[in-house]
Amino acid sequence: MANTKRMNQILEKMGFEPEEGKMIVVSYAPENLSDMIAKLLGAIFQSFNFFALSFCKESIVLIPFSTYCADVKKEAVVKKEGILELPYSSIRSVEVSETGLNYRIDIRLEDEVISLSAQQAELSHLRMSWMYSMEDWTFVNSWHKNNLKGTLKALKEIGTDE
Repeated sequence: MANTKRMNQILEKMGFEPEEGKMIVVSYAPENLSDMIAKLLGAIFQSFNFFALSFCKESIVLIPFSTYCADVKKEAVVKKEGILELPYSSIRSVEVSETGLNYRIDIRLEDEVISLSAQQAELSHLRMSWMYSMEDWTFVNSWHKNNLKGTLKALKEIGTDE
């Protein structure tokens, strides 16, 4: 189970310094309605990719979750495979908007935009973000739900564009 304590230990083991309460579950945002349907079908058949987006001391880090269990991919921890690190200095701006049952997060770098999707907190217990962010087996507490509002606020505040 990828609870807050385990996620912070994993980040620290990889040399990052995670910030308290600034971690959510994300996936890459769909490009259009067809892509959204394809990703929905992929989620049903366990081929949808989710990541933990974590604020760390010098960067935002995305760590992939396993598609077979509610934990981080082993390759990510052992070999840093699939890890995406975005130093704060490389982020020009971040836009967050509400899209249906999700938030769209567009992180603008110098020459590209990384578009992510985060499931809203209100229904997260019925969706994949809950499975990946359970604090314990009581099914009551989710770090995604607890951290979403503050993390989205922090995302909106970073970037060098004025």
